[in-house]
Amino acid sequence: MKKYAYSARTKEGAIKRGELEAESRTKVVELLQTQGLIVVTVAEKVSFFGTLSEVNVGGVPIAEKVVFMRQLATMVSSGLPLTQALEILAVQANNPQFKTVLKQVLADVEGGKGLAESFKKHPSVFDNIILNLIKAGEDSGKLEEVFLKLADELEHQQEFQQKVQSALIYPAIILVVIVAVVALVMLFLIPSVSDMYAEFGSDIPKATKVLIAISEFTRKFWWILLIVFASGAAGLKYYIDTPGGKNVWHDFQLKLPIFGNLITKIQLAQFTNTLFLLISSGLPILDALDLVSESLSNVWFAQAVKTASKEVEKGSSLALPLSREERFPLIVSQMISVGEETGKLETILQKMAEYYNNEVKMISDNLAVILEPVMLIVMGVVVGFIAVAVYLPLFSIATVME
Repeated sequence: MKKYAYSARTKEGAIKRGELEAESRTKVVELLQTQGLIVVTVAEKVSFFGTLSEVNVGGVPIAEKVVFMRQLATMVSSGLPLTQALEILAVQANNPQFKTVLKQVLADVEGGKGLAESFKKHPSVFDNIILNLIKAGEDSGKLEEVFLKLADELEHQQEFQQKVQSALIYPAIILVVIVAVVALVMLFLIPSVSDMYAEFGSDIPKATKVLIAISEFTRKFWWILLIVFASGAAGLKYYIDTPGGKNVWHDFQLKLPIFGNLITKIQLAQFTNTLFLLISSGLPILDALDLVSESLSNVWFAQAVKTASKEVEKGSSLALPLSREERFPLIVSQMISVGEETGKLETILQKMAEYYNNEVKMISDNLAVILEPVMLIVMGVVVGFIAVAVYLPLFSIATVME
């Protein structure tokens, strides 16, 4: 549990300050709101050598935007003027970049511009999906509902990212250990062993000769290896950034064992989540599909949605073009077809989003367990080869001495 300092306004306008322990800033905001308070500031307190200081991180974290969305929804629903709500939220923002952005948004709104139009000037903070949803909320008069939906979606995205990242930590650690062990062996162990074998003057097995040759090359020409590695990495990045390279790279990702399935499920979860959010907020299906295609990180899924959008524009159902896309499982197009026929597309999308979210969660939770034997086998092969190459000459020497 973390400790947070807060200030909030009562319904009478009085300021109340205090401290709470909670899992996150969002939980603090929710707890204060249940007490009928309008949150003004929430700051995490962390101890450094006995003193307490606020934590500010570069960029605008998702958590900061989640709190902003929830607080703005609460203030708007309480009848607080939008300009006054933005002024309070700009004062309370902990992130310097976000504070600056909110002050600029406030100035634009006070100048007569709409909220979505004001946010549009800051694409690094508010993407097209957020902008279109806010515009829909302004047009329909349901701004409060839109902000609550956005807060839920951003919170879900944050949880989603943390889940996948934490699942990849163990394999990354094992990979680093393998590289470190090999580097230490090549730079320190093999040279001393090679000197010892040279003194004996015995015939060295081929495996040992290969290992010694690699070790000597690494020690003498390590800078060449660094240049080759850096050039290769830069060249690969340049190629991946090209349209053709990105297609090849993303296709390769989808074909990877284990990870390909995870990436596919992530894309399907993102597709159903975002499409449900947009349609349920009142956006037309064509606009929603265009925005969904922009939000998908894999180009093959994004292209499939773009193709489907063009077909829908010509009068086709959404299910038909998706059924022809090999990247989309047949169950997705079938469920969407049922939703279109029954007029319950929103409900179907919501159910599918929940299903794929649970699938991603399950795969992420089991990823370390699945990869552990694979990583151990790789480590065993590497260490085993080195061990055989190092100790094989000793057995040869012992045989000759007998």
